[in-house]
Amino acid sequence: MARLFGLFSLLSLLLSAAQAQSGDRRGEVQGSLPANIKVPPAPVLRPDVEAATFKLAPGFRAELVAADPLIGDPIAVQFGPDGRLWVLELRGYMPNVEAQGEREPVCMIAVLADSDGDGRYDQRTVFADKLVLPRAISLVGDGLLVAEPPHLWFMRDTNGDGVADEKTEIASDYGNTTNPEHNANGLLWAMDNWIYSANYTARFRWLGEGKFLRDATITRGQWGITQDDAGRIYYNSNSDPLRYDAVPSAYLRRNPWFSAAGTAVQLVPGSLRIWPGRVTPGVNRGYKTLNAEGRLTAMTAASGPVVYRGALFPAEFHGDAFVPEPSANLIKRIKLTEKEGVVSGANAYEGTEFMTSTDERFRPVNLYHGPDGALYVVDLYRGILQHRIYITSFLRQQIDQRGLAEGRGLGRIWRIVPDGASRTNFKTIALAGATPGELVAKLGDANGWVRDTAQRLLVEKRDAAAVPPLRALVRDAARPALARLHALWTLDGIGGDALDATTIAAGWADQDARVAAAAIRLSERFFRGAGSLPAPEHGQVARAASKAADPAWVARLASLVGTRREPAVRLQLALTLGEAKSPAGDLALRDLVIVAGAQPLLADAVVSGLGGRENGFIELLVQQSAAAAQGGDVLRLATSAVLKSGDSARIERLLGIIGAEVTPEWARVPMLAGVRYFLPKSPEGRPFPGRLPIEPKPLIALASKAGSPAAPIAKQLVAQLKWPGKPGADASNARPLTPDEQKLFEKGQQTFAVLCAACHQPNGQGLAGLAPSLIYSRWVLGDARVLARIVLNGKTQENLVMPPWKAALDDQSIAAVLTFVRRSWGHDADPLTPAVVAEGRKATAARDEPFTDEDLQELLQTLPRERRRR
Repeated sequence: MARLFGLFSLLSLLLSAAQAQSGDRRGEVQGSLPANIKVPPAPVLRPDVEAATFKLAPGFRAELVAADPLIGDPIAVQFGPDGRLWVLELRGYMPNVEAQGEREPVCMIAVLADSDGDGRYDQRTVFADKLVLPRAISLVGDGLLVAEPPHLWFMRDTNGDGVADEKTEIASDYGNTTNPEHNANGLLWAMDNWIYSANYTARFRWLGEGKFLRDATITRGQWGITQDDAGRIYYNSNSDPLRYDAVPSAYLRRNPWFSAAGTAVQLVPGSLRIWPGRVTPGVNRGYKTLNAEGRLTAMTAASGPVVYRGALFPAEFHGDAFVPEPSANLIKRIKLTEKEGVVSGANAYEGTEFMTSTDERFRPVNLYHGPDGALYVVDLYRGILQHRIYITSFLRQQIDQRGLAEGRGLGRIWRIVPDGASRTNFKTIALAGATPGELVAKLGDANGWVRDTAQRLLVEKRDAAAVPPLRALVRDAARPALARLHALWTLDGIGGDALDATTIAAGWADQDARVAAAAIRLSERFFRGAGSLPAPEHGQVARAASKAADPAWVARLASLVGTRREPAVRLQLALTLGEAKSPAGDLALRDLVIVAGAQPLLADAVVSGLGGRENGFIELLVQQSAAAAQGGDVLRLATSAVLKSGDSARIERLLGIIGAEVTPEWARVPMLAGVRYFLPKSPEGRPFPGRLPIEPKPLIALASKAGSPAAPIAKQLVAQLKWPGKPGADASNARPLTPDEQKLFEKGQQTFAVLCAACHQPNGQGLAGLAPSLIYSRWVLGDARVLARIVLNGKTQENLVMPPWKAALDDQSIAAVLTFVRRSWGHDADPLTPAVVAEGRKATAARDEPFTDEDLQELLQTLPRERRRR
């Protein structure tokens, strides 16, 4: 940073108010480019001329598949099973640098056909037009899901003319209408037959006849979403190149007093080095992000990723991730490796990228698999990429000086193939008319797009004729493992009794860990005699039941604990045995912890399924000296979960275990670590006293026990705990609430339970990958005016985006929920009044974007000092 400011300091100027853009930060100095950085012109190029600007990894080439004027401003595509290409065109995005007119209904969805089979699309039909800033499309059933925030539509062509004539609203909260850069998108039909989105907290499942099931899920990334061969979901945000769901998200809400840490695992650091093929001055904060050569060195606009699952590329490319960076005019390849069930990533190249361009208008915004195994690049091809609400004066100057606002309505689709590959005849893709038997055979295809599409078509049709060959496929060890995996999930998607116990047992015995893990997960539907289910998630039904699982099924699962050593299988066993909710299931879990408790993510998986049964499980572990080597993490996390429950009886029992003479030291130490883990901490890591509902007598006794190695730890913890009757424990800076404030608090409590608890959890501790903890947050307990603005406009933090509530809640409702948050979980900040919210609403009336931590820090410096007590 010092080097950059040294380069720019001589040419820096403070921007005048007349020059200021909405992306500028108060008081920030934006320098001009140093004179030594020569910026070439950025004219609009013909597709053949643009192609000459590409540099690809050795052995690859780019072919043009479609281009303007046939298409314009493409942002997303999907191949149909008939070979046609569906293209979402964002023609209203940034029509000029002020974004004037972007709300005009000029966007559309085009369907392209290749009439002569030469591998170039040459015919166009407009399926739907007059759309306002749509975000995503997905072929489902006999129609198309279309994201036009805040609506998610299901559009159909009922008369066969190729044009949509019917649309049904599936969701009315699919994103917002104010901020295109932070909006729901994606619509990926994943292997588990749920449709997932980026930047949205719900998933959908096709039920047939235009109907969908909705279910809550974690939020994922910012733009784009993909999956690997095992069905794990990957996503990113602008400066965070790649993350994935290490644990299926359906399991993460099971224990309200424990937040699993394995929700989203960051594969590579946000500062991952990039190597553009040209200078990159046309970026938003180039005055501090460019190096001495005028080039970006880290991602600032990571976009729609894809995990390569085709067979056209050399084998060493299979399973790697490709991530476009349109600000730097490049596509990065990330080498993915898996160890102990955890995926990690690293640059595939040093000093270069998989694909770069010297054309500043090359804007790769999305990547896709094709039916032929090729990698398809959606090139928005335009000068302006950044939205108005984020453009800085530095970028505005670049846009104006070099004419980057010129050239709208363009766009290209590129096909990346190895040298020597022949052009694709899209007319030969014949899945649309395939019989059930033919589709079942396609589940073993070498290309992921073919397998995914065959599975989707079979699930959509729900043809009983497909069930026997699917069952046979799962049981046929001679068939490809991925074919068996897709067959299992296809049977699950068909529903009814398609997935039977015999097929599940065959899956358990499969030598491929991915197939065995899927079969274990799918067996949950049989736990309580619920084998014949319709399309809804098996896990939902299992968790809704209160009776214990069928002992026979649990016994069969328990037998796998000692025979399967693969990390993926063991992790799924930990998740599924927790669903049994029975003594036999917990005994099997104990045995699993003894042999594999130190495996990454396994302790999280175990404790996530123990809600209410932690003490019994702790006693099971403590009694087994064999658990000493592997059980520490489980004991620590389970102990913390009991303390967070606030249940006096459960806590008293737990403390008794910690202080008991018979408890071995190997178990006592991690349990004391669990007490420390329970202590609340601010999001910045600052510890605060923990509050217990009872006096921790066993802990106090342990603290005074002479000669005990645990005594000093216990003594330190006792000092950090509060309980009723402890001297000084009731001391608080909080003044009593007035009757009106108490009513506001109670209203806020109800509102929080309905609108906020799903993400921030009932105890305010948040959920990894979804929402940060509110406990002792500096924003929750800080200036009430800043807190009100956060709720009104939303907030971004790393890979998370909190939506704005200004349109959904009135001033009193926002004041109520914030009063509740500021007076709960040990907080004693002053209540928040509707007048404060009203003032914040007026002050942010012209603001569309969510706040960042940097924005809020600047805001604090500009507001008059607030008189308050916390």
